[in-house]
Amino acid sequence: MTGIRRRAILRGGVLGLTTLAAGAAAGLGAAPAGALTRMSSRNSAERHLVVDYRPSRPTGLPMIPGQSLGQTLGGHTVSRDFTYNDRPHRVALLGFDRPGDLPDPIYEEVPADPELRFRETLETAYGAYYSFRYQGKFGGRDQFRVQSYGVVVREPTASEPATSFGGGMYVVYEPDRRRGDPALDDALHWIQVAAFLGSPNRPAEVDAGPAHPFYSYGGLSAINGNEVFNFHDMPQIGVMGLGTVNTRFLGEAFLARDAGRRDAKGRTIVDVFGGIKYGWHARELPA
Repeated sequence: MTGIRRRAILRGGVLGLTTLAAGAAAGLGAAPAGALTRMSSRNSAERHLVVDYRPSRPTGLPMIPGQSLGQTLGGHTVSRDFTYNDRPHRVALLGFDRPGDLPDPIYEEVPADPELRFRETLETAYGAYYSFRYQGKFGGRDQFRVQSYGVVVREPTASEPATSFGGGMYVVYEPDRRRGDPALDDALHWIQVAAFLGSPNRPAEVDAGPAHPFYSYGGLSAINGNEVFNFHDMPQIGVMGLGTVNTRFLGEAFLARDAGRRDAKGRTIVDVFGGIKYGWHARELPA
């Protein structure tokens, strides 16, 4: 079976998509051993995304279940090996068809993953109440600063018999207001569509609640007295008794603004700007 437990989303107490096996995130406060800290602008269309990997730090957001406080995984841990059913496995960040390149997240002007079907998935879930208008790329540069992106594994114990694996990403949005980037305020949000594909399998869903399409582990926050607009996710899954593990996690998270007005059908207008695609793959290693 799969040992999946949904995490609680704060707004209205509804539940979100991203999953955690019971206790899977315990001990994630420290930066992973061997985490890579570097600065680069590679893999960022017109340099809208910059990777700036840093040690674990507070997010200013509520803690993810299993943590003692809200904080990032830290660094850039590309892969980790683990044993499941007495066979070797590996969980690794996805490279998104960039041979020889380090697997960083990538910037997207508009949602493009054919498996997530971001627009269709979002429209099916919320199109009766919201009108989504895709604005495309930003006017400025360096908007998304990825400060943590890596994978994590928790081997089974007597008290937690499931094998748990996954990854996490932490991003800070830094607008270029002189070039018209969306300002930091309460109307600005994130919208995420995510999926676990393979074995176990969980089709694409909007990672939010039934009352609104907005992702709740991100937005305006305060860290040590400084206001930031950030995004934090640590999608993980726990397995026990499953014959085969061959699971990919895919997520697309896009910046979105409530326009404060309605269309001719009475639906709330939401402008969707650029975003980020990220993910990981867990599978058995060849004998």
